Amino acid sequence: MKIIIHGPAAGPGPSGMIESWAPDQPVDVDDGDKKAVAWARYFVSTGLATLVEDAPEVPRRGPGRPPKASQAAPAELSAE
Repeated sequence: MKIIIHGPAAGPGPSGMIESWAPDQPVDVDDGDKKAVAWARYFVSTGLATLVEDAPEVPRRGPGRPPKASQAAPAELSAE
């Protein structure tokens, strides 16, 4: 993910550490770091940054595994 921060600005960066940014400084964010991507999207939502390249969408998983099929009882043999 890539954004441009419209500085001068200072505050917590994608790593959680205090950082400072120059005017229109590009920032690269690791797409695999969920917290950093959320941080960058928050900065874009406030207007402090402009989105250049968004992180790819992560396919969402379903609600979970389907329940196991109940095991059928063995068929009873009838005596004739």
